[in-house]
Parts: sequence; structure tokens; C-alpha cells
Amino acid sequence: ALPEHTPAEMAERMKAALQPTQHRILQLIGREVAEQAGVAYVVGGFVRDLFLAPSPSDTPPVHAAPGNNFDLDIVLEANAIDFALHIQEKFGGRVVTHRQFGTAKWILNDRDAPLKLPLLLSALALDESDLALPPSLDFVTARTEFYTEPTALPTVESSNIKLDLHRRDFTINTLALCLTPLRWATLLDFYGGVSDLEKGLV
Repeated sequence: ALPEHTPAEMAERMKAALQPTQHRILQLIGREVAEQAGVAYVVGGFVRDLFLAPSPSDTPPVHAAPGNNFDLDIVLEANAIDFALHIQEKFGGRVVTHRQFGTAKWILNDRDAPLKLPLLLSALALDESDLALPPSLDFVTARTEFYTEPTALPTVESSNIKLDLHRRDFTINTLALCLTPLRWATLLDFYGGVSDLEKGLV
């Protein structure tokens, strides 16, 4: 049987799967998005894999070594580009945007656009010796998309998390965990992903 998916259980599994810097960054993103009247989620394969570990202590880390890409799918019920620009203004770094798809990349290792490290360390409640930042973080606006013809690029419209998850390939990849402080690690499972994991269905 799969583990209980209470927020406390999922929070424990998420903490076990992440390095301290990664865990604190997700907490920071959840707080900052909430202050902008939005909601942030981590979705997809990372959430699925939390269910596949027998116990929190057996949850495989996202990355064994610091400095690798922080390969998590972070979806915002908010404008991801506006949020990335907000967090850049607050903590430094550089932002690259793709307005057609409502996505933004916050680059943390650009020497020409340094981080405001004391402010970031304070926000993460970490010492510099404990900091292991990824090169960048990607933010995606919750969206729905449709195709006007088979070979065309999709037309993208901002949406909510339920519709964003609906467009994903398999039910087991439609799981999401909320990053908002008051709803931290609350699981969203609109499409039966946990049940399909339990049955071994893809």
C-alpha cells in the first residue's frame, strides 16, 4: 500500500528528498508567491516519486550533489513572469522570460547579475557555508493550451492548477503539492494518480 498522503506525511517525505537549500528555496517560493496573492505548487514526477519510496528515509534525493539543476516543475497560480521579476528585484540574479508560454527562468549563477546574498541567506535562514544553490529555477504560469492545427505551436492561456494538471501525459504525473505556508505539502490529486500508482497503472 502507498503511504498516507496527509500534509504531515508528504512534508516529511519532501524534506527527506531535498537538500536543505532546495527545501528552504521551496518554502521561500511558497511564501513569496502567497505575498503576491498567488499559490505555488511543485508537480509531476517529483511528487509521484515521493509515493514510490517505502519510507521518508528511503526517498531518493532529487540530486546527490549540490550545484546541479534543480529539476522540479514549479507551477504558479499567478503570473510566473511577474513573480520572477519580483523575486529578482528582491534577491538579485537575472531573469529570462518566454512570454508566449508564460514561463520564466531565475538565473542564480550569472556573474554579471549577482545575487543579493545576505538578503537571500537571511530569507533562507542558512549560513553561507550551508548554501548549495542550483544554477537556476524555472517558474511556469498555470495554463491550458490548445492547437489550432496539428503542426502549429500551442495557443497558451493562463488558467488554474486543475486545468494545468489536466493537460499532462499520465495520471501519475498529475499530482501536485502546495507550497503555500498555510497549505504546505497538501496533495492535489484531481485525476486519480495515487489510485493508479497503487494499481501499477500508467
